Amino acid sequence: MSSKESVLGCPNNSSVTHEESVLEHYFQLLSQSNFDKAKELVDNEKDGHKFSTAASWGETLQCLSQLATAERSYCNLVFLGQKRFTQIVRSKDSAKSIYSMLLQEFQRMETFLLPHGDRERSSSAETDKLLAHISGQLSFFVRGRLKMIEFFEQLSSLGSLKQWMNFEDLVMILEEIVKDHMKGFHHPLVVSLKTVFCLECESLCHMLNAQIKISSWNFLQATMELYQAHAKLNEWGSKIPIKEVALHIPQVKSTFGRSSSKSSPYPPIYTWMYKLKGHLLSKFGIYFYGVLGKQTIPIELKANLSKAPEDIFNRIQAFHKKSDASNIYLILDTQNLQCPVGDGGYHHPQKYVEERVGLASYQPIFSFPGERSIYQPHWPNIIMLVDHSRDQIDKIYFFMEKRPQSSYFISQIEPKIFLVVIFEGKKNEKDSGINTFMLDLSSQLRCQTIMSSLKNFARS
Repeated sequence: MSSKESVLGCPNNSSVTHEESVLEHYFQLLSQSNFDKAKELVDNEKDGHKFSTAASWGETLQCLSQLATAERSYCNLVFLGQKRFTQIVRSKDSAKSIYSMLLQEFQRMETFLLPHGDRERSSSAETDKLLAHISGQLSFFVRGRLKMIEFFEQLSSLGSLKQWMNFEDLVMILEEIVKDHMKGFHHPLVVSLKTVFCLECESLCHMLNAQIKISSWNFLQATMELYQAHAKLNEWGSKIPIKEVALHIPQVKSTFGRSSSKSSPYPPIYTWMYKLKGHLLSKFGIYFYGVLGKQTIPIELKANLSKAPEDIFNRIQAFHKKSDASNIYLILDTQNLQCPVGDGGYHHPQKYVEERVGLASYQPIFSFPGERSIYQPHWPNIIMLVDHSRDQIDKIYFFMEKRPQSSYFISQIEPKIFLVVIFEGKKNEKDSGINTFMLDLSSQLRCQTIMSSLKNFARS
């Protein structure tokens, strides 16, 4: 080692063993989602190892080959797609089964390979000690993967349930996974794998927090969470070699209008999370339409929203034109919100804001047509109907006022957000066009649609 290398603490290449070199390359390939090459690397090493006397290295290579298979299955979300093909998929081939088997093997190897007695003086003692240490750390990683499989299964199932999604609980579960498993694998050889695991969990956590802040109309914190999610996703995407991917994730719609992940060079788990971020960005644009409108001119705002992954504004505009609705509102119930609601979602945390009461506790956060002034006689009726329609998920509450003759349709999007459509004149309560639009938009804005689409991204 040169004097310069000694000062920098850089090891000489000659001090790196063959096993360390293979392990470092293998984990680097896994972190780049290059599962086939990672498996090929250890399989070739395993074939060349048949004439070696170090059985521990052969066992490790066998486990790493299985780990590459499990990682490919996990990142392709195969464990979600398998539920549709339970008759032809063997349970022992599922990602959860492989990870469970690997957990037992890594725990066994951690104990078995630790040198003791005469083995401490053997020539392979240092290698066994390294492999035991790596096995112990990989057991933490595998536990984390098993927990994440359960987490994604839960996310997917929530999209079809007729109940509110508790995003606060989801964030707590995700933070617990990171806390319990991230500190367990920290060896320099597995740091690339740890980095990707961390980016995956943190980006998803930021997006779920963004959903919470958007739904409680907290502009600043929602913006910060979306920015952090964007930064983490970009950093994760940058780990994949540029030669392997295009510069942008293509969004190709299938015959049935559903975005397809098959054309994306990224693994499905990343593609879905990128889509989730786009969905939240689109939702952010609608919930804070009034705030954003004060920072630009209407034409530019509409143009920017049309570039969002989901053009919710144009969808509302098209329905308004087709149905001849008078007004379409998103109403925020500010009562008992954790963060006081200021003008347009802005509020300094140390500034006192008097609590809104009565009619003032209900606030329209979106109105279309935006240029039309709010017709005040509607508001007492709207607030009364909002109170009557609480906790009726996936249901439309209808009311007709005789004087003036107006028809009201109300759907609860989230615990504090309501969708209201008003027509001047009499409308049929069971009008399929109105009901379908409101139910679909409500499901989209409460994130049920994006959650239920998770299983559609599964790729074998």
